Amino acid sequence: MNFAKKCRELRMKKAATQEQMAAALNLSSQAISKWETGLTLPDITLLPEISVYFGVTIDELFDITDEKHLARIQNMVSLQETIDENDLEYAQNFLLAQLTQQRNEEYCLQLLPALYNKKAGEYRKKAEYYAKEALERFPENHNNHANLNEAQQGFVGDWNLDNQAERILYYKEFLERHPDSGEALRWYIEELIHVGRLGEAEAAIEHLERLSKKQREGSEDVDGCRIVLYRTKLLWESGKQEEALDRMEDLTKKRPQDWLVWNSAGDMYARGCRYEKAIACYEKCMEVQEKPRYTDAAMAIAQIGEITGNVAMSAKAWNTYVRILKEDWGITEGIQVERANKKIQELGI
Repeated sequence: MNFAKKCRELRMKKAATQEQMAAALNLSSQAISKWETGLTLPDITLLPEISVYFGVTIDELFDITDEKHLARIQNMVSLQETIDENDLEYAQNFLLAQLTQQRNEEYCLQLLPALYNKKAGEYRKKAEYYAKEALERFPENHNNHANLNEAQQGFVGDWNLDNQAERILYYKEFLERHPDSGEALRWYIEELIHVGRLGEAEAAIEHLERLSKKQREGSEDVDGCRIVLYRTKLLWESGKQEEALDRMEDLTKKRPQDWLVWNSAGDMYARGCRYEKAIACYEKCMEVQEKPRYTDAAMAIAQIGEITGNVAMSAKAWNTYVRILKEDWGITEGIQVERANKKIQELGI
C-alpha cells in the first residue's frame, strides 16, 4: 500500500504545495514531506481528514490493489462473525465492478454468493434467536416451531418440501450442458442418495465411472475410490446396512492410508449410532491425512461426545479442531476459532 506515492500524486493533481496541504490539515510542511518520502505514515485519526481534503475514499489513499481488496473480502466471509451494512455495500460494489470490467471473474463469482450466504446466515441467526424467544413464551404455537426449523435449516417431514426436487433438477439440466463435469456429478450423486432416489443415483454413478475411465489415463484413481464409496452408500440407503459396513471395512483394509475412506467409514458408523467405531475411524482419518488437514473428523468426534454425554472427549476434540486450524491453516482468530472456543467454555473444561 504505497501511501507516499499516492499522497504526492493526489497533491500534484490538486495543484497544491506541501505548505498549502499542511496548512489545510493544521500540520507542518515537514510532516507532509516525510509522508511523501516514505519516512513516516499519518496517524490513523488523520485519514478521514486527508481523504476529505483530496476528495477520495480512505482506501484510495493507499492505492490498494485488486488482490488486496479480494483478500479483504475473503477475510470478511471466512473470519468475521458478522458483516455490517457498510462493509457489505463496499464488498458487493467492488465485486460487481470487477465483473463489469471482466477482471478476476472466477474469484468474484465465487465470492459474491459466499458474501450473500454469509449475510443470509446472519439473518438466520437472528431468526433463530427470536423463534426461540417465541417458543419459550408460546411453546405450543406451530408457527414458532416452523420458524425455528427454517432458521436452523432443519428436517422437514413433508416429502414435497424436503425432496430437493428443484436442486436435483438444476444439476440434471446442468449435466446435460456439461456432461464432463465430474465435480457437478459428485454433488448430484450425493443429493440423489440423500433423498433416496437410488436408481437415478446408480445411473449417475455409472456416468461418473465412464467419465473417470475416460479422464484417468494414468492419473491417480480418485474417482475410482469415490465410486466404491457411493455404491456402499447405496447399499446403506437401500436397507443393507450390515453389507454396507462389511464393504466399508474391507475398503479400509485395502486403502489404509486413504483419509477419505476412513472419514466415510466414520460417517457411516456414526449414522448407525455405532459411535465407538466411528470415533476410531475419525481418529485414523486425522492420523493418515496429509497437512493441511480438514477439521471435519475432529468436529464429528466433538459432536459424538456431546450426543453421548462424554464432555471430556468433546472438549478434547474441540481443542484438536482449534489446533488443526492453527497448525495446518495458520488460523488463530475469526469465526471458526471463536465458535470452537465458545463450545469449550460451555462444556466447562
